Amino acid sequence: MQKQLQQITADMQLEEHYHTLEKALLALYFHNNCTTKSLAYMTDLPIPIVSAMKNEFAKKGWGKHSLTKKGQLAISQYFQLSGADADLYLQLTTDDAFRIEWITQNTSELSYIYDARPTADVAIDQAKCTVETALKRALLALDYSMLFNKHILCLGDDDFISIALAFLLKKIAPHSTTKIVVLDIDRRVLSTISKIAKDYELPIRTDYYNVQEPLPNRYAHQFDCVYTDTPYTLIGAQLFLSRAINALKPEAMRHVFFSYAKRSYQKQWQLQQGLHAMGFVINSIQYDINTYEGAQILGATSQLFVLQTTEQMTPYIPYYRKFTRPIYTGEIEQKSVVYQCMHCQYALTVGTGNQYVTINQLQSSGCPSCKNKKFSQIKRTVKKTQSQHALGHHILLELHECNGALLNDIQQIKKIMCQAALIAKATIVTEHFHHFSPYGVSGVVIIQESHLTIHTWPEYGYAAIDVFTCNSKLSLQEAVQYITEQFNAGNVTQYYQYRGK
Repeated sequence: MQKQLQQITADMQLEEHYHTLEKALLALYFHNNCTTKSLAYMTDLPIPIVSAMKNEFAKKGWGKHSLTKKGQLAISQYFQLSGADADLYLQLTTDDAFRIEWITQNTSELSYIYDARPTADVAIDQAKCTVETALKRALLALDYSMLFNKHILCLGDDDFISIALAFLLKKIAPHSTTKIVVLDIDRRVLSTISKIAKDYELPIRTDYYNVQEPLPNRYAHQFDCVYTDTPYTLIGAQLFLSRAINALKPEAMRHVFFSYAKRSYQKQWQLQQGLHAMGFVINSIQYDINTYEGAQILGATSQLFVLQTTEQMTPYIPYYRKFTRPIYTGEIEQKSVVYQCMHCQYALTVGTGNQYVTINQLQSSGCPSCKNKKFSQIKRTVKKTQSQHALGHHILLELHECNGALLNDIQQIKKIMCQAALIAKATIVTEHFHHFSPYGVSGVVIIQESHLTIHTWPEYGYAAIDVFTCNSKLSLQEAVQYITEQFNAGNVTQYYQYRGK
């Protein structure tokens, strides 16, 4: 059936790929009858496209507004929906009040299982999410049609999402062939999940994997979606997401459910720039899902990104390369805090390399002198083990709707680029410009602080310009503004990239 869906996608020239057709067919299967308008709402597609899609379904004999017996059988076999609880599916996907009640009721059922989780290893940024959070995350697979007849990867902390996913799957479609794989560096986690999966007959397989190593070939391009709760560092997130890209099937519209600690606006911007550079589309950002036990991350909460893949995926770290830089918070920012017992004034240091790594551990154990459990913070230090400053600052400037004659004038272009370097307060070392036949100019201005480059397409009114410097004190935006004004661009886009950070 997948080949038939791919053929329909090709015939309709759908940009959304066949996964959208899967979502439409599931809606028709569980809702029995769907108007074109309601199906457009459920699939986020324009009504004319949904109408054409229904016509294609009818040609296959599957039905149009409702499924024929042939269509029901084909979809049931494709998604392995024999014995599926249609009422539960409909209520979980259409009734918000029921969904909240269902999560509450099933939290207690899963709590006993989740109590078996090992203690969190803060050295590798572990934090245990609540059972309610696990169920909410699992329901995302249902919302995005990633639960039935799929391969799901749980990559790194918090891997007990796998239990919630398998639990949800058994509730709705007990005969589904969905496979869930857990890859983790923590053998305690793997052992516990394996035992639970065996005891409860859950479709979960576990395997040891250090994300800093290349992904084993047996897992490359095998998965429809990935769940990952990454380290709380930008480089850690980029590494985990790079491995996720390698694990996903090489098709657009695969999903990554990516949890990451809330950060400042500046760091949030850097993260989203990185997601864009890797080729991800941010489908949504959920702020009301992730809650963690304890308080090791800000407010004991984090944000969850629903990411979709495109046809232009580029891992930040190549799939074949071992990664050797530090990725965990404790490796990059070694924090130490001096606490004083509020009863006997005994003072001791908490942090990486000390007897107590976290204040929770100290409070649990009590003061070494008097066993009191209340402490006050008297000193805090942060030692960065690697540079947090960028080596270079790179602006990629896209100028559209420029004057074609100007874009072919080598002397004027040379004058503009050299003047831009001076406006940035850079020191020019040399410059070289070349005119192509019949039109187009390429040029570079070498400055002591790095370079400015340009290439023009006069026939399209377009110029590509790079402004790169290793000196953060240069006036780059003033230079960019001058360049934009001089070329009189009607449409301007710029991308800011940190280099060597």
